[in-house]
Amino acid sequence: MNSFVNFFLRIRNSKIFSGIVIAVIVASAIYAGVSSYNIPPEYTVYLDLFDYAITLFFVIEIIIRMISERSLVKFFKDGWNIFDFLIVTISLVPISNVESVFVARLLRIIRVLRIITVVPAFRHIIDSLVKTIPRVGFIALLMFIFMYVWGAIGTMFFGPVDPEHWGNIGLALITLVQVATYDDWAAIMSNVIEVYPYAWIFFVSFIIINAVILLNMVIGVIVDVMTGGAGIDDLLNKDESESS
Repeated sequence: MNSFVNFFLRIRNSKIFSGIVIAVIVASAIYAGVSSYNIPPEYTVYLDLFDYAITLFFVIEIIIRMISERSLVKFFKDGWNIFDFLIVTISLVPISNVESVFVARLLRIIRVLRIITVVPAFRHIIDSLVKTIPRVGFIALLMFIFMYVWGAIGTMFFGPVDPEHWGNIGLALITLVQVATYDDWAAIMSNVIEVYPYAWIFFVSFIIINAVILLNMVIGVIVDVMTGGAGIDDLLNKDESESS
């Protein structure tokens, strides 16, 4: 039994096998792109066979990985294995009517995401992004608070002048997102600056706080985690330990 498992373990750890898996995922991406064109019916049959072959390979590959782990419990303890298993399982869902063509294409495109689990560098990036969620979440909450305050102010002053952008708090928040991304924000300001000459203070202050300071803080947190630097929490804990 051990020799049987070790055989599949050697296959899983083989660089050649990993290269084949990456090649098949790239082929799956090419298939998803080609299928978006209007393919003549005589070639559609070959594309379907190609798709079936890719799906079959993914099923065989996930079975090899499950056997090499020696235990299904151990296999499903890894979140990346669960991710791969779900994608492969979803790709096996039968599509039986014309209305489901869109769903079928969507499922084929999702298979390309498996490249993340195959390439270790991609997994490192995703893991690092997940680690940034707590700190980035607080920054995002602070950004929303500032946006809500500026949005409420905008509705009070600019609502009667430019109701299309400032008619209510919902429109104001959408407008401020556009301003924060520098998407033609000068045109939005020009709609109200004739009535409120000092409206530039409103827009410039919002851009400095949200688009410059807070967004750069988000980038700083992500870079800090990905480079393995000491985070804010680590520095605070260090200070507390030294003071005690």
